[in-house]
Amino acid sequence: MPGMARERTEGEQKAVETILRALAHNLQRLQEEAEMQALRGEVDPGVQKGLAMALRETNNMLPRRKRVK
Repeated sequence: MPGMARERTEGEQKAVETILRALAHNLQRLQEEAEMQALRGEVDPGVQKGLAMALRETNNMLPRRKRVK
């Protein structure tokens, strides 16, 4: 991804980071909801693991300073 970032303008890069952060925040919220549902037995625990993987992959595309915890 660093090679792709060099080809973008600063405005385009900022837009991509904004979209990725919004996606990461949504994934984090969904992961927390799935965790609570798994504790109540409403959803398979694998859903939570899948969301955690998706959040990790999204964070890997963001600069370190903008990652969602």
